[in-house]
Amino acid sequence: MNEEIYPNAPIVLMVAEIKHTEHGPLDERQIRRMTEAVKETLPIREEDEERNPIIIGAPDNSQPSIEVAQTKVMRWSSRDKRTIIKVKPDAISVETTQYHRYADIRQLLENALHALADTVAVDGVTRIGLRYIDEIRVPSEGDSGLPDWGEWVDRSLLGPSGVEVGHGLAPAANTGTTVFSDDGEMMLVLRYGAQDAYVIGSTPQLRRPLPSPGPLFKLDIDSYWQPEDVPEFDPDDILARSDKLHEPVRSMFEGLITDKLRNEVLRRG
Repeated sequence: MNEEIYPNAPIVLMVAEIKHTEHGPLDERQIRRMTEAVKETLPIREEDEERNPIIIGAPDNSQPSIEVAQTKVMRWSSRDKRTIIKVKPDAISVETTQYHRYADIRQLLENALHALADTVAVDGVTRIGLRYIDEIRVPSEGDSGLPDWGEWVDRSLLGPSGVEVGHGLAPAANTGTTVFSDDGEMMLVLRYGAQDAYVIGSTPQLRRPLPSPGPLFKLDIDSYWQPEDVPEFDPDDILARSDKLHEPVRSMFEGLITDKLRNEVLRRG
C-alpha cells in the first residue's frame, strides 16, 4: 500500500545505522569502491576523525580515568550536505535531514552495504536500527502563544497535566519514553515531549534548515534489532531486516497524531 507523502512532513532527521564487528581503516582501493557505489547521489568525499571518551577502570578500585580515542571516519555527502553515508570501523550509516521516502534511503543503504561487503572483511552484524525524529510545529493559539497540544497529538503523550499540585506549582515540561518489544530481538523506543529547543541542530557535516525558534512537540522513534548472537554480514539479509523495522514506524506516527494536524499542517505545502 502506498504511504501518503505529506508536503509539510515534520521529519528533521532519519538515520539507518548498521553496527558490526570492527574492521580496520579503509584503504584507498576500498574508498574508491565506496565512492563509485554512491557517487551519483553523494559525490562529495571527506575524511574526518571522531573523538570518543573511554573510561579506563583502575585495578585498585580508585577513581577511573578517562581517555580520548580517535576514530577515522569516511563520509560521502550530497552537495547540499543534507544527506550523508558514514563509514566507521564498527558501523555504516545513512543519515538525512531531507527525508522523502524510505525507498530512497533503502537504495543508498543497499549500494553502500554491497560495496562494503565486496571490499572489507566484516565478520558479523551486532545491531540494525532505523531512527526517525520529528519536530512538530503548529500555529500559535491564544494570548500565551503556546499550542494546546491535545488538539494536535494523542493525549496519552501529554502526561498528568490536569493534576492539581497546588503550592503555586504547574507543569513546566513533559517528556516520556515508551519501549515496545516483540518478546524477541526487535524493539521500538518512542521518546516524546513538548519543548522549545531544537531537537536536531545544523552542523557543517549534516545541515538542516532551522525554522524560527518556538514551541514544538518531539516524536523520536527508534526501531531496532539487536541479536544475541552475531549473524553474518549479509547485505540482503540486512536490508530485509531493515524493511521489517520500517513497517511499524509509520503506523506508530499516524497513531500519535490527530486529523487536525494532518489537515491543517502536514498536508499544506
